[in-house]
Amino acid sequence: MSEGLRIGIVGATGAVGGEVLDLLSESSLEIGDLVLVATGESLGKDVDFQGGLYPVLSEVPRLGALHLLFLCAPAQVSLEYARQALHAEVPCVDVSGALAGSPEVPLRVAAFGSAGDLQATPLLVSPPGAALALALALRPLEEAAGLRRISGTLLEAASWRGRAGIDALYRESIALFNQDDLPEPDVFGRPVAFDCIPALGEIDEETGASERESAVADALSRLLSGEPGIGFTTLQVPAFVGLGASLSIETGQLLDPALAEGVLGKAPGIERWDDEPDGATLRAAAGFQEVLVGRVRRDPSAENALQLWLAADPLRLSAANAVRLAVARLGRHH
Repeated sequence: MSEGLRIGIVGATGAVGGEVLDLLSESSLEIGDLVLVATGESLGKDVDFQGGLYPVLSEVPRLGALHLLFLCAPAQVSLEYARQALHAEVPCVDVSGALAGSPEVPLRVAAFGSAGDLQATPLLVSPPGAALALALALRPLEEAAGLRRISGTLLEAASWRGRAGIDALYRESIALFNQDDLPEPDVFGRPVAFDCIPALGEIDEETGASERESAVADALSRLLSGEPGIGFTTLQVPAFVGLGASLSIETGQLLDPALAEGVLGKAPGIERWDDEPDGATLRAAAGFQEVLVGRVRRDPSAENALQLWLAADPLRLSAANAVRLAVARLGRHH
């Protein structure tokens, strides 16, 4: 084994795993060896990383020899590897979402936490991409003026279901262009190409909220220090990658749009995006590690309220947060 860190990635060829690999190659970590795990068609292939070829394996050999393990696979696989890694005393960064819904496990955002705290934690759970994007924009506003209420509409691309979702939208789009029969909707349960889906996941009969809406709201509430009222409508739009959000925010203290723009302009992970005529679109956000924020304005429907628009690439954002968490966790090793 080469000198340097030995890093494992479970789900290495998936949408998030691919982004983690890309960002690891740009990070300050001195990586000597990679252990890449995946299934299906990727098994047995080689992945080029910093000029070296690494095979895609079916499992992690010698788990205890790793310095850190990224969990990017589906929930069941990631949970099992998390259990094994903790038993072997190998730190993990969970980017799969498998542990994000567990209230007893804190969600970690590299921009919010101290390196010393992260270095003592065996399991680092990155928030789901949508909640992470919202928190990066909302927490600075909360610190500046407090938050009473957050409501809005979230527009999620097919990438919220990973590479399978992107591939499903692609196949359906090609079929419609060629006037062929649509493929079986095995990822989303219904066709999604050239359509807008009004709910993601099962609907709770008591609250009327969809599974996705509840998950994002719950994760966001854990990333904010106060207890603002949170309510979202989440739609799926026929884009391949990205998240858009139109938000109405009621603050505890008066915060005019100019001051809010100043706060956001200084916040880590945020880029102001009003220079372009079309603003911050999902396409503009693709590949960005920052959340693009624009159209900050007063909301006339409530006192002390603002409206804003944000766009982000949740896959890239989640991977960037995960790699930053890894750098903080392994800081003493590189």
